[in-house]
Amino acid sequence: MRGRRVGRLSLRDQRIEVNRALNHLSIMSGRPTPDGLLNKIPPKRVRAAPGSNPHRPLEKDVLADVLSALRADPRVAMVERQQSGVFKEGERWIRVGTPGALDVKGMLHGGAMFEIECKRIGEKPDERQQRRIDAIMANGGIAGCAHSAAEALALLP
Repeated sequence: MRGRRVGRLSLRDQRIEVNRALNHLSIMSGRPTPDGLLNKIPPKRVRAAPGSNPHRPLEKDVLADVLSALRADPRVAMVERQQSGVFKEGERWIRVGTPGALDVKGMLHGGAMFEIECKRIGEKPDERQQRRIDAIMANGGIAGCAHSAAEALALLP
């Protein structure tokens, strides 16, 4: 095997090694390798770097763009990121925030509150987030899901 590799070989690398061994045996024996004995090698997979697809940015990138746009908008008095989730510290599990809380909350000049859930293109809020959006809107608040900064700004009056 070429190069130094740690860990288990991929299926593609295993097939390459078997083919090398079969070719070596056929050369040493002076007989050609029988047809169909060599493994077909799939093309090497190339993974895109995180965030490199401009058509479908990661949720963290959408969230950063939304926060920047809202902070620069003159209608917005304040805006902040709401954290929610679970993480482990030592042996303890710690819950942060409220399940179903939306990503961004803020207030417009004049006192109107809003909450926005940021998602990647093609994704939707989960059930708890959708119930929260519906409850806020049913009570006269401003809430919604945004896949870009433009969508987030369009939610505001």
